[in-house]
This record gives sequence, C-alpha cells and structure tokens, in this order.
Amino acid sequence: MNVKEGKKRMNMWDILGIEKTKDSTAIKSAFTKLRGVVPAQDSKRLSAAYEFALRHVKIKDSTDSFKEEILLEMAFTRYWKAKEENTSPDKNGAGEKADGRITSYITEARPRGTTLYDDYLGLLQKTYDSFFTRRELVSWESLIQQNAFWNSHKKELEPIIQDFLLLHRSLPSDVWELFNKEYHWVDRIEELRESYLPFARCVLIETCPLWKLDYKFINKDAVYDYESYIKYRRLTREAALENDVDGAREYFDKAIDIYINDPRLYEIVAVFYSSQQAFNKYGEFGPEFLHALNKLIKIHFDDDKYLRERAEYFKRCEYFEESRDDYEQAMKLSPEDLRLPYEIADTFILQNEQGKAKNYLKYIKKIYQKTQSSLEKQMSTTNDREKVSRIINSNDAVLGEVFEYLK
Repeated sequence: MNVKEGKKRMNMWDILGIEKTKDSTAIKSAFTKLRGVVPAQDSKRLSAAYEFALRHVKIKDSTDSFKEEILLEMAFTRYWKAKEENTSPDKNGAGEKADGRITSYITEARPRGTTLYDDYLGLLQKTYDSFFTRRELVSWESLIQQNAFWNSHKKELEPIIQDFLLLHRSLPSDVWELFNKEYHWVDRIEELRESYLPFARCVLIETCPLWKLDYKFINKDAVYDYESYIKYRRLTREAALENDVDGAREYFDKAIDIYINDPRLYEIVAVFYSSQQAFNKYGEFGPEFLHALNKLIKIHFDDDKYLRERAEYFKRCEYFEESRDDYEQAMKLSPEDLRLPYEIADTFILQNEQGKAKNYLKYIKKIYQKTQSSLEKQMSTTNDREKVSRIINSNDAVLGEVFEYLK
C-alpha cells in the first residue's frame, strides 16, 4: 500500500495488488484479503480502489473502451494523490475554475505574439464566439481545409490549438474528432499524458463515444441560458466517465435547474447510477436515478428499456406492486419477451405468493412455442437480427428456469 510516487502512476490495481481485470470475483477477493490487514489510514484508499475497480468491470468492451479505462485510472490517480497530499482532487481542467490550472501547463515555447499566429487564433475565437457557427462542423473544417496558414504551419499551430480547445470546452464531439484526425492525439495519448496531462484527459473525454454530445437540440429561439446548460451537461458526463458520484449529482442538479428536456442528460445519469453498487444506486443516489428513469420513460414512451430498469429498481427496493406495474407495461411493448412475465412471477415468489407466481409461470409455458415460432419468422425480415436472436435465447433460458421451479 505504501508505494513511492516518483513517476509511477498509482492506480486501483496497485492498491488492490492485482493485475487489471474485469473479474469482479477476483476484485472482491483482493479487497477482502487486504481489508483486515491494511493500516487504518489506508482503509479509505483501499475502499476507493475497490469501488473504482468494480466500476471498471462495468465498462463494455469495444474498440474505444480503452478511453474509458484510462480516464477511470487517471481519475483514481488524482484521488490517490489528493489523499496523500490532503488536498481536494484536481480535475486537471474539468471544473468551473479551470483556467488558472491550465495556464500553468502553457509554456513559453508555444508560439505567441506574431501577427499571423494571433490572426489564426482570432479566427478560432470568432468561430467559437458565435454559438450557431461553433456547433457546425463545416465551420471548423474551413479553418483547416481552406486556410493556407494552417496548411503551412500545422505543426507549429498544434500547441496553440491544444490550448484553445482546452480553454473552450463547449464544442461538439465531432469538432474534437476533426482535430484529432489531423494530429492523431489519441494515438499519442501516453506521450500527451507525460507532456500535457490536462489536454490528454480532455482528448479522451471528447473522443469517447459514450454519451457523445451535440447541440442540435438548441434552436435560435432558445430563451434559457443554454451556454451554462451545456457546460453542466458536459461536466455531468465527465463526472460519470470518471466515477465521480458527487460530481455527477452536483452537475446534474445544476443542469436540470436550467433545462429539463434533453434526453441525453438523463441517459448519462441513468446509465451511470445503474453501474454503481446497489447501496448507492438504491440508497443515497436512488432519487436521482429514479428521476432520470421517469423522464426517459416519458421521452421514450414506445421503448420498454427504461420501464424495465425502473421495474428492476422497484424490485430491489421491494416495491413489488410498482415493479409489477412496470413489467406489465413493458409486456405490452414487448409481448414476445418472456423474461418480463418471469420477472413478475419472481416478485410474487419474493413475497411468498407462490400461487400467483405459478399463474405467470404456466402462462410462459403455454405461449412459449408460439412465441418462439413467431420470433424465428422475424429473423428473415427484421433489420435487428441480433436483438431477435437475443430474445430467442433469453426465452429458452426462461423456460428452463420455469421447468426448474415447477418440477
């Protein structure tokens, strides 16, 4: 537990004493083994490492999932360093007072003071200052593809563009992707972590495909402070990516105080809270999770996804009647998914009402063959074969569980 800092980046795996893994059993085993032997002053750090490691388990593997993994490790490193120094975690440019922290990374070697560089910086600033120009990718493409100075000074302009982007964060993800394509920042992420850590963090955040942000929903008739809203929405997303539950709660509350009709904001908090351990999700942070689900159910009224999540929420909270109501509504939207009536049966089993549970289990047996035949026919016509195949496999598993219970 007492690792010398030096240039080594302390992460949750170092503290748990294991290799990076998505095996939650191995993580829990390491935590349990160390919990009884670490000094008292290290217990909080161990608990935090355990929480971050479990959050890592929830990251879905993809070609870009390494970005989420690096962000999580970087966030924990800041947490560990802050605890060691007894200070508040430095988000390296994430928060509302970012400018002062960022400027310490801008060196005298960055080209400044010449008219041509200042003119180009002025073009960047002018494009950013007009919100409805800023949000259009074509506006930024013109600063690259149709600008002779950029074409002839691309390398020298890189540090200026890095500083500018870091200080002007409210940009659509595709603008960051545009510059990343030119400079290959993600491919050089380890180099940037050593030379310009705040920018490395922002590149990972802004190019991460999870909950990508755009501003198309804002029209010119907007009567609310949309600049503040998009800032707090961005900060909510960053907090979620970095497993910062307090930050997610704070910025989410600030965002919905300004604007309440953006589904992406609610998706962020719903997915994030659902990735937390049960005592957080259904205890301290339950109201925020439920609020997000309620809003998403209204927005996506023809999709059963969030009804199912709310039903699961109610079930874990032992609000069984409310859970059954949601599962029933979901059944109307997805009658072919036999997992839904099975979950209703399970709520009755948990209440020791086996008679009512059996009615649903017998219903599953009755309609199973007809349902599977219908789904197999859909396989030849649907555009989402993966989804239909998943339901077919799930129904097979459900029937096995039904037979096991009724035997």
